[in-house]
Amino acid sequence: MSTILVTGATGHLGSEVVRQLLDRRHSVRVYTRQSHPSVPAGVQVYQGDIREGSGLDEATKGVDAIIHCATLFEPGFTTDLEGSRHLIDAAKANGSPHLVYISIAGIDHSPFSLFQAKLAIEHMIEQSGLPWSILRATQFHYFVLSLITAGEDEKTSTITIPAGSRFQSIDISEVAQTLVTLVEQGAAGRVPDIGGPEVLTLEEMTQIYQGIFHKHNAVRSETAEVLSGEYYDACRSDDKLVPDRAIGRITWESFLQQQT
Repeated sequence: MSTILVTGATGHLGSEVVRQLLDRRHSVRVYTRQSHPSVPAGVQVYQGDIREGSGLDEATKGVDAIIHCATLFEPGFTTDLEGSRHLIDAAKANGSPHLVYISIAGIDHSPFSLFQAKLAIEHMIEQSGLPWSILRATQFHYFVLSLITAGEDEKTSTITIPAGSRFQSIDISEVAQTLVTLVEQGAAGRVPDIGGPEVLTLEEMTQIYQGIFHKHNAVRSETAEVLSGEYYDACRSDDKLVPDRAIGRITWESFLQQQT
């Protein structure tokens, strides 16, 4: 049994990582800004703000490994960039545990600022002197669901989505399983990417969503002239697809059925 610290432990992925670590009988710590997070019994909670590095010294003492899931889409990406620097410094000061980082497929080729931040963090970790493993995954099913629901307007009975977008979304449970396996196997460097079992257009995914949730909204697929900017450019780019690494088995339809 190892002692594992999880950052971002209250998010979709982080909470699933915690659950699977407990199932494998590891001793689990979580690092969070929340004073009273909802975590399973037996989990040790360390409070702090990763953007400032507060509480990280205590959280990293005596751990065998860290699974770094903390991320936030925000101006300047302080949580990601400064937070990762603080985490690396604390880890190096406390025995240099194995650092496992979850990144995103296709970031080498994209000008999207979030992807560039993730790439910078990968380079930080590679040059840190810590034992490390980096896993890149395609977008999560939850992300695509949020993209669709964000464009949903019940007043006009429409769903507006960026035209020309394809995704190979993957279930967080399968990503979490891979991260836990990496912790148990030891530092492996940059491991092969993982992606979901199928590549679908966003129109196809929206159609499946409507069928499962019994909706009948008109779908508006808008071009880059209407839905513009780096976020939508990244949605439209196929650089994020890894069809030769279709490791996931939980389909988009199966994921949605689990949400009903």
